[in-house]
Amino acid sequence: MRYDSTKIKEYKKLSKENILKEISEEEIMRHYLAFEFEIGRMYNSPFRDDNIPSFNIYYSEYQELRFKDFNGTQGTCFDLVMIIKNCNFYEALININDEFGLCLGGKDNKKKISYKKFKAKTIDKKCLIQFKPQRFTEVDREYWGRYSITKSTLEYFNVYSAKYVYMNKQLLFRYTNYSPIYCYKFEDKVKVYRPLQPKGVYKWLSNAKMDTIQGHAQLIYEQDTLIITKSLKDVMCLWELGYESIAPQAETTHLDETILASIVKEYKYIYILFDNDLAGIFGAETLQKTIPGSKVIYISLEKDISDVIDLHGVNVASELIKNLINE
Repeated sequence: MRYDSTKIKEYKKLSKENILKEISEEEIMRHYLAFEFEIGRMYNSPFRDDNIPSFNIYYSEYQELRFKDFNGTQGTCFDLVMIIKNCNFYEALININDEFGLCLGGKDNKKKISYKKFKAKTIDKKCLIQFKPQRFTEVDREYWGRYSITKSTLEYFNVYSAKYVYMNKQLLFRYTNYSPIYCYKFEDKVKVYRPLQPKGVYKWLSNAKMDTIQGHAQLIYEQDTLIITKSLKDVMCLWELGYESIAPQAETTHLDETILASIVKEYKYIYILFDNDLAGIFGAETLQKTIPGSKVIYISLEKDISDVIDLHGVNVASELIKNLINE
């Protein structure tokens, strides 16, 4: 698509650098290739008839994402857009801006990119996941602030903002304002959370053992009430509300009964707070059978306590939990 000179003048903030502050090279590649790929794997070329896979995507030694077609074509994500859209470099920047709704000029409204769904690859628990932590950004403060989760709470629960994530020493994800990355650390294991990604597009990545109990290491055993919830984010929300809490890796995950028994014996009251959908109800009722005297509670106002805080505020959330455990 060609743009006239008057239209180009609208894009005063448009540059490669400004685009990569908002979205990653990986997101650009995935959007324009329109298929899910793994770094380093060979695929049929998207540019030509190719019966033998001869196209791959990799990170260069300078940590720049690149593609290479073994007919000789290669380049960055911007080169890819130039080829696919048959345009020059500046027109490629405009196209990316408009496709992702980046508000760097031209169109004003951001639009949600519709990614092709795919089943995420199961990660071997022996797989090495590493990350480079960075200081919490304004985007991080805004995201966690929605749930009234403070920087000190994030640090207490070993939650990090990650500039890069590596799998088996290969660069996998890069932080952008458009797709921030958070890493939960459980001793030598890591759970990666990319909250703004659509479900299935590597929103979660983990090599943590399934029986690892989130929030276990942070318990202080100073209250008579323990709430077992369904995610570390909800654990942190409840911590901010003044409650000690733990969570399995998922609602349907079986917890180690020996470890669980050693925890719950320290509390007088045990409440199980999972989502109020079928998976949550099934998981809560199954868990309740392993904890004598425990009580299942549900939130009807929203899906979970973090959404209540986000949409209704801390005071409403605090009163809601207080009423549920005092019924």
